[in-house]
Amino acid sequence: MNQLSKAFIGSALLYFVLGTTFGLLIMLGRLNSEWGSWDYYLIPTHAHLNLLGWMSMTIYAMGYRAFPAFFGRNLYSLKLAWVHFWLANAGLIGMGLFFILERLYGGRLLYPLIFSGLVQIAGVYLFAFNMLRSILSNPPSVQ
Repeated sequence: MNQLSKAFIGSALLYFVLGTTFGLLIMLGRLNSEWGSWDYYLIPTHAHLNLLGWMSMTIYAMGYRAFPAFFGRNLYSLKLAWVHFWLANAGLIGMGLFFILERLYGGRLLYPLIFSGLVQIAGVYLFAFNMLRSILSNPPSVQ
């Protein structure tokens, strides 16, 4: 497995552990524990850590490894793929943080949350661009 895919898998595992831990805290809140008032604040972060963190990072890791190989092509740009890695992680960390803070501060941090979402979307577009260029533009690699 290449370094890029390893980095995405490492991130995916970290977000899976964090997202699952947030899920545990939400469940404890349902059991009338001291975390009871926190579930409202944690649910969006829990969902995004699991969906964009665990699932999407795993898909990116496998996509960068499998899509070009499936079509017998080389990856269009490893540099763009690494930019995507950092955008995806920065966007997700920002979203996770600002979902909580935006709710804690009554909506006063909506713009940083939106910015984090836009960073995340930029990463998604970069992934799609890199995959399409890999599949459609490169000459087939020598087998």
